Amino acid sequence: MMKIKTLESVDAAIRTLSPDERQIVSTWFNNLKNWENDESTRKVSKPTADPEVRVLNTADDIRIFFTIDPEVKEITVLDIAKPSRLKTIEMKTIAE
Repeated sequence: MMKIKTLESVDAAIRTLSPDERQIVSTWFNNLKNWENDESTRKVSKPTADPEVRVLNTADDIRIFFTIDPEVKEITVLDIAKPSRLKTIEMKTIAE
């Protein structure tokens, strides 16, 4: 099992989510804990432009950005994002 570590900014972002969204993130964190044995979770995660960072593209409009340190069996969650919220912010900026 992998240990999950989150940055303070991730903890703050999680607090802004609805209860249902927090449950979804919690479930994905549990899937990440089983990274070594969970092929389906590995399949839905993709590398980013930074070769050390991966992104888990969930079907729930949530992206989880993380790094893996196999030596200490630790996954560090760097950020979570909701693409739909980013589009809303982008549209507001364009309209202004």
